[in-house]
Amino acid sequence: MAPQEYAPGVILENAVQKLIELLADDPNVQIIPHHDTVSFIFDDAVLVRLKKADMTLRTSNYPTPTAELFDDHKADLFGYTGLQRVEAVYIPNRFDTDIIWTGIVAHDGNADLWHFEFAEPVTMPTAALPHPVQDASRGFGDRQESGKRRKEEVG
Repeated sequence: MAPQEYAPGVILENAVQKLIELLADDPNVQIIPHHDTVSFIFDDAVLVRLKKADMTLRTSNYPTPTAELFDDHKADLFGYTGLQRVEAVYIPNRFDTDIIWTGIVAHDGNADLWHFEFAEPVTMPTAALPHPVQDASRGFGDRQESGKRRKEEVG
């Protein structure tokens, strides 16, 4: 893909849209669009937002009052109080042409609480099914004849 297809806004927008699509029918998830972002509330306990992060697992939000409230878990944010707030983040490479890390991070003010990395998707190895061996010495007409005989024998 061309680098412009990896632009941070495009990655984030596509990720949000895909998550909305995947969670749309989940009764334990509330999808909350507001201002310029979307939040996801899981089990009435955890509020998640998707963000681009740097190598320190910090997002580069402009310090608006709303952005500063996100890491203050006691503060009312968009009418939701008492929720643990975490960020699902990705870290692009320095050229914004690939994603080098994805995971969940939690902060409380300036303190890092915890984080974990999303593992690569697990794929199960698949064994190739054996192909039936056909006798090359038999011609197409021979196979037709044997098929007719079986049909006559069966019914």
